This record gives sequence, C-alpha cells and structure tokens, in this order.
Amino acid sequence: MSKIKKRATGPVVRERLAEPGNGRVLVVDGGGSIKYALVGDQLGAVGVASGWIGIVMWDSVRDAVALARLDLGVLALALHPLRSVKREVGERDVAVAFAG
Repeated sequence: MSKIKKRATGPVVRERLAEPGNGRVLVVDGGGSIKYALVGDQLGAVGVASGWIGIVMWDSVRDAVALARLDLGVLALALHPLRSVKREVGERDVAVAFAG
C-alpha cells in the first residue's frame, strides 16, 4: 500500500497515480474534507493506466458514475462535484491514521 498524508491536493495525488502502481492501493489523507473532491474520473483513469487497483480517500471524490466504470476500487468519505484547489501540499510514504 502506498500512502499520502497531510491534506494532499490534486497535483500530489496525480503525481503518485502516474507512477507505477504495481497492483497496490493508494491511501490518501485529505484531511477528511467534504468541501471538495481530490479525485475524479481523470485521476482514476491515470491510476488504472499506471497499474493501481484501488484508492482509499479520507476525503471526497467526484464523477462517481465514471469512476465506477473503471477497473479501480474507490472508497471515500463522500461525493462532491467541486474540484480541489491545485496546491503542491502533502507528504508521501508516511503512516496515516484516520479518525484517531
């Protein structure tokens, strides 16, 4: 499993999903926000093309119908139509803990 922590944003998640997934699941701590979505169908497609098999989001996702059509397991707090702000924020390859 690969992990991203500390309110990761779209560019950090995109960068990671563009790397070889080798059948792994990406775990993202987006701070538990339900105010915007960090992942949508385009990032999901990037992940599938790179060999990721799943994404666990402590945040929201968008484009649920399109994501469901991908060969990618997605677990998130909520659906939200609004995209995230594109900031280069986040740490990679660190332990994450959700809700204590």
